[in-house]
Amino acid sequence: MFALAAVVACESTSIEVIDSTANLRSTTVKGQDKNCAVVLRAQQGTSYTLTIESEDSWATFSGSKTEVEGTMDVTDKVVYIYFDRNKTGVERQANLFVHFSDGITAELSFTQLTYDATIAFEREWAELPLCKDENDYIFNTHYGVLGVRTNARNYTFCFDPSVRASLWVAYPLHSAHTTGSANRNNSRFGYDPTVSTSSQANMGAGSYSGWYDRGHQIPAADRKCSQQMMDQTFYATNMTPQQANFNQNKWANLEGRVRGMVCSDTLYVVTGAYFDGQHDSSIATKTTDKSGNTCPTPSHYYKALLRTSKGNTGKRISEINEASELRGIAFWFTHSNTGENTTITSQDCISIEELERRTGFTFFPSINDSIESEVKSNIEPSVWGVY
Repeated sequence: MFALAAVVACESTSIEVIDSTANLRSTTVKGQDKNCAVVLRAQQGTSYTLTIESEDSWATFSGSKTEVEGTMDVTDKVVYIYFDRNKTGVERQANLFVHFSDGITAELSFTQLTYDATIAFEREWAELPLCKDENDYIFNTHYGVLGVRTNARNYTFCFDPSVRASLWVAYPLHSAHTTGSANRNNSRFGYDPTVSTSSQANMGAGSYSGWYDRGHQIPAADRKCSQQMMDQTFYATNMTPQQANFNQNKWANLEGRVRGMVCSDTLYVVTGAYFDGQHDSSIATKTTDKSGNTCPTPSHYYKALLRTSKGNTGKRISEINEASELRGIAFWFTHSNTGENTTITSQDCISIEELERRTGFTFFPSINDSIESEVKSNIEPSVWGVY
């Protein structure tokens, strides 16, 4: 009886037949993209040939090959196509021909859009200002440990070698970033490994002459989530010469208030240092670092904030098409010796639109074009707890 049951079970078992298919993950790629993927699905043991055709051979497989062959050792396989940013000024198309050994064929094509050569750095991160390729600015992003993720973005900076400082630092802020066991006493000030040390200020002990702190743009307390992320906030690219009283009192108060503005949705922050040559009488126009390098002092500091109004929508900023669903504000301070004063009022607030006018930067470009002007021009300090 056991033998008969085994035979019946065997006869009822069917083998899944997989039809050979080939698909592109996207038929349109951005001008700044440098690769795309074709997904092959077929029975194991099926062989395949891929051929790609493009004018001037702008799209190829690994090793600059226009044809690749292989055998399916799994049922699903990804083959990558590589190319450069499209700086031709016109869209371009590539055609892909796929042949399987079982007789199935496929003809696919994809288009690469044009790349704006004036944009130096582009990502779909809501906090990231528009990064223009001008004035020898250096753009980069640091990544680190956040929970189970080992490569979460920490912050992006726009570094200006002429002032040995970043003009802005942009970062997401959530309770996941501000809770953890990281300790600033374990962090050390130092050079950013992604930028030439000759362009940076020497952050050794007592680095700035005069009564100027090594002022963080993204605060260390905003990155308690991991020691790696906190350590990165001590890089010279995140520092400016900041008057000690201002840094430790009024500015510190603002930093704490911003941490209190986080929500279930992410709060997006841009912190900036502005240099216009006109300084408050309590601030010198420049100082020197540990190596004696001249370091201009900022004339103003600012923070720009953006989040959803409700705070728990689960939506990306780019998905929102109603201005009432977003709230934005900017804080603008004259860099001065403010003594023990920690007061922040509505007089310190301006609209994001006004901040753009003053600095020349475009903030939060991922806001839907149809509501961008309304969101950026609106200013309601009270909804941020400021009066």
